[in-house]
Amino acid sequence: MLVKDIMTVNVVTINQNQTLLELQGLMSDDNIRRVPVVNDAGMVVGIITDKDVRMASPSEASTLSRYEASYLLSRIKVKDVMTHNVKTVYQTADLADVASLMYQDQINSVPVLDEENNLCGIVTDTDVFRALVDIFGLGQYATRITIDASDKPGVLAEVAKMFADQGINILSCVTSETKRPGEKEMTITADLSQVGMGIIEEIREAGFNVTNITTGRAK
Repeated sequence: MLVKDIMTVNVVTINQNQTLLELQGLMSDDNIRRVPVVNDAGMVVGIITDKDVRMASPSEASTLSRYEASYLLSRIKVKDVMTHNVKTVYQTADLADVASLMYQDQINSVPVLDEENNLCGIVTDTDVFRALVDIFGLGQYATRITIDASDKPGVLAEVAKMFADQGINILSCVTSETKRPGEKEMTITADLSQVGMGIIEEIREAGFNVTNITTGRAK
């Protein structure tokens, strides 16, 4: 799955020379919390969040009136508060790449660029989580079977053939590392409502260790 498949394409932006008062109104009108910042040429030069605005705004304990507070916000430029070293990804990047970037840099949104380095979208942690739900088939009523499998060629094909022989459609299959050398954990999500649980016994008879079986819809 690529970033362009999960990103928000109609991106609201703000110029770096606009004020925090303008930004506050923009965020309120469009109900958004993160805004990419662009220069006069339209190139991404930063990103700013509602948290940045709150940190730069007068405290609620302040004796300033609403008008005085608004005046102060009208004097602060976006470029004075924004994050300058903004991380970006290309729209053709893989979901795993953007998830790794967000995790390693502890950020919750990333502007997306096209091949000409123009802003074409934004991807957030919510977009990534939603994509993972789709990949794991968690939004559907299904059975998730987790097995230990040898980390060698042909294992996935062997397991998939068992499902195919019984006419069972695999909704998703995800492998992950284990602490045991030479082994991986494989989680298969499939709809067994019409065929029963016989496939699980077949998997065991083939020599695989079934470690978990969960049926239902993820909450």
